[in-house]
Amino acid sequence: MRQRLQRDPMDAEANKYFGEKIREENVQRQYEQMMEDYPESMGRVLMLYINCLVNEKPLQVFVDSGAQSTIMSSECADRLGLLHLVDKRFEGVAVGVGTGKILGKIHVVELTIGGYAFPCSITVMDSESGLGDKNMDCLFGLDMLKRHRCCIDLAKNALVFPLGLTGESMEAPFLHEKDLPTSKGGTMGFDADRENAELEARWEKMDTEEDDADKQEQEKKDGDSGGGKEESNKST
Repeated sequence: MRQRLQRDPMDAEANKYFGEKIREENVQRQYEQMMEDYPESMGRVLMLYINCLVNEKPLQVFVDSGAQSTIMSSECADRLGLLHLVDKRFEGVAVGVGTGKILGKIHVVELTIGGYAFPCSITVMDSESGLGDKNMDCLFGLDMLKRHRCCIDLAKNALVFPLGLTGESMEAPFLHEKDLPTSKGGTMGFDADRENAELEARWEKMDTEEDDADKQEQEKKDGDSGGGKEESNKST
C-alpha cells in the first residue's frame, strides 16, 4: 500500500487503508490515556436504590429521573398489601422500550424514608407483561422527584429531600452493592464458588461440543475419502 501511495498519491484504496490505520492509532492512544487517567470508567456503574418502608414492610426503590412516572409491579403491590387500592379507571398501555399493561393507579401511598412519610401516587404495572426489567419492584420516577423537590446528590451519594421551608433536609443514602441482591446488580447472596463451578461446567460443555463437532467432521471426511476409493476400485 505504501508503494501504491508513492506511485499515485490519489489512490483511493491506499488512502482508505492508511486512514483506517491512523484512526486505529488514535483510538488506541485514547484508550491508553483513559486507562492511565480514568480507569474507573471501565467499571460497572451501580444503579441508584434507596431503602424505604411501605405498610411497615421494607422495599428497595429504584431512583430513575429518566422515568416519567413512579411505577410499581403488581406482584410488589400485592406483597405490600396495596393491590386492593388500585383505581382501574386509569388502566391502559405504557409505551417505551417495549409495551406493558397498566392495571391502574394507587393515588396515595406513603413511602417512609429516613423516618419521614412521603405521600406518592403510583402507577401499577402488570408483572406478567410489565415494562422493562422484570426484577424491578418499584421505580421512583420524575413525577414524585419533582413533587417532593428531591435532589440527586452524587457527591453525598444520597437522595436529598427538603423538609418544609426551614431549609432543613433529609438524606436517603443510595445503597451499596453489598445491600442489593444479584437480581438488582448487587452482591448480596452472591456465591462465588457456585458461580465459578457453573462457569467451569459451561466451558467443559463447550469444549465437549467442539470435540464432538471436530470428530463428526473428521468421520465425514474419512467416509467421503473411503467412498471415493471404493468407487475408483469398482471402475478399475
